[in-house]
Amino acid sequence: MKKPDRLRFKSEFDRVRSDGTKLVGPSMLLVYADAPDSLLRCGVICGKKYSLLAVKRNRARRLLWESFRLLRETIPAKWIILIPRNRMKHRKRQEVTREMAELLTRANLIPPGSALPPEC
Repeated sequence: MKKPDRLRFKSEFDRVRSDGTKLVGPSMLLVYADAPDSLLRCGVICGKKYSLLAVKRNRARRLLWESFRLLRETIPAKWIILIPRNRMKHRKRQEVTREMAELLTRANLIPPGSALPPEC
C-alpha cells in the first residue's frame, strides 16, 4: 500500500470516526465514511488494548492490510478504518478476508456474492 492509499493524519481518522458508520464483526470493527477527495483510503488502528506484545499487534495489522489489499478492487471510494478485536489473534488470513467481505457486504459497499480472491 502506498502512502496516498492510507489514512495517515489524526484529523482524517477523527473525521471518519465522527461522521462514519460503524459495523461490528466477531474479530474486527469497520468504520467507513464518504471520501471528500473521491479516493479509497484505509487506516488500521491497533493499540495496546489489543495486546501488549508488538508482535501480535503487528500480525493483526498485516492481516487487515492484506485482506483490504485483496478486496480493494471491489470497494467504491470511501475512507475506511479497520480495528482488530481479540478474537483475531487465532484467525487465519482467509478467515479475516471472508469476514471483511461480509462486513463490506452488510455496509452495501460491495455487492452480495461478489467474487472473493481464489485462495479464500
